[in-house]
Amino acid sequence: MPFYVFAWIASIFYGLEVILGKFISKYSIKNPWFFNFVWNSIILLGLAIISLIKGISLPEAFGNLFLAGFFYALGSIFYVLALYRLDISVLTPLYNFRTALAVILGAIVLGEVLSAQQYMLVGVVFVAGIFVSLDEKWSIKSFFNRSVAVALADMVFLALMALFTNKAINQLDFWSATFWIAFIAQILLFATIPMFRKEISQVKKTQILSLSAVAITGVFATLAVNKAYESNIGITSVIISVPISMFAAILFSFFKPDLLEKHTITVYVVRLVAASFMVLAALKLTA
Repeated sequence: MPFYVFAWIASIFYGLEVILGKFISKYSIKNPWFFNFVWNSIILLGLAIISLIKGISLPEAFGNLFLAGFFYALGSIFYVLALYRLDISVLTPLYNFRTALAVILGAIVLGEVLSAQQYMLVGVVFVAGIFVSLDEKWSIKSFFNRSVAVALADMVFLALMALFTNKAINQLDFWSATFWIAFIAQILLFATIPMFRKEISQVKKTQILSLSAVAITGVFATLAVNKAYESNIGITSVIISVPISMFAAILFSFFKPDLLEKHTITVYVVRLVAASFMVLAALKLTA
């Protein structure tokens, strides 16, 4: 199948993962560090089973694999922290920053020269990002705060992870790279155990089951997005940044306002328009 089919599959599963993750963060698990470690452990288990069936090999060089795993670990940490802090209708559109940051990183790391149009499109993404974070107070301070900064840091780590995942897959092979990247990330996440040591003895069966549901969507999303990254990073990043979960969160806000989030219609219209500009600008950046 073409890479963009895998990218859309990943986008759907990521959207479902965000919705399920937000439910868990609000009603089941209050410690984001515990959420992140167990969630990634279950994802690794799923990837290991599938990868071992498909066949994996030992890498001759770990450079790109380690960097991909390192940024995978940081990306997952900051993603979960942002998930606990932000509305879904704010968080998911911000993923379009990943494309803008990838362009900037390309200019810094690879010495690429950006055109005036690319600078303008990057500016559109940043300005639209301010509008997508607005709430009923209509203050730009809603963008310039710690929670949004956590989400933007996550975008940097995910852009770097995509770059080194592409390199690792081309250097090794799809199944081996997918497994080793997740394995390295999980080893690094053991350093976060002191952040949730008390929760280990208090874990409930329902929490594991709910995290397993999130992890299953994460396994399919990871497999699909890595397959897409194998061929194309830019357009894949745009497709998986389409805020599918944002539409679900808005629907919930009208029928079940106390379930996830609740804002006025005006706020949601502004966020949707801003998100549309972000997606279009990000798509143009990859052209």
